[in-house]
Amino acid sequence: MKEQKDFFNKVAKDWDEICKHDMKKVEFILDLIDIDTGSHILDVGTGTGVLIPSLYQQVTNSGYIKAIDVSEKMIEVARQKNKYENIIFKCGDVLETNEDQNSYDHVICYSMFPHFQSRKREAIVKLSQKLKVGGKLTICHSKSRETINNLHKKAEDTVKEDNLPKMEIIIEYFLEAGLKVVKEIDNEEMFVIIGLK
Repeated sequence: MKEQKDFFNKVAKDWDEICKHDMKKVEFILDLIDIDTGSHILDVGTGTGVLIPSLYQQVTNSGYIKAIDVSEKMIEVARQKNKYENIIFKCGDVLETNEDQNSYDHVICYSMFPHFQSRKREAIVKLSQKLKVGGKLTICHSKSRETINNLHKKAEDTVKEDNLPKMEIIIEYFLEAGLKVVKEIDNEEMFVIIGLK
């Protein structure tokens, strides 16, 4: 975990240049999630806050977004870019905190799930516990699973084993955590799974 944190701290300043996101696809994914005005959202592994402007447009001032990341440098960049009043930024490991149980309408892991490394099954259980009944857990990428895994293989040793599992494995984890899978997309354009508590 320390190596991973160091890696993301090192690249945070240049991350938005290194890692490009197709915002049309991101908006498409957020439409699938179906976020209501006033929703409470946990943005897990927010990075430089790529999702925040889009999430804010959906929840507006009556909602609430908590953006968490293990890298303090990533959080710094996200905070500089996003000056909305109803966002809380937190540096920390989301799996090590037991706060916020049953608190969120949506928990979203965008472009970060592989970085849970060997704790993916545990992550789904713990994140589902942070949802209100009727809330949704979403794991999503605006690139294909194959593209994501190939990118990581070519990256530094710290993240080269950070793979996105096959859809059927993640479905199994969702079901074990008591989530009903309401949407799954695994194609050349994107990877999306949405589970309902």
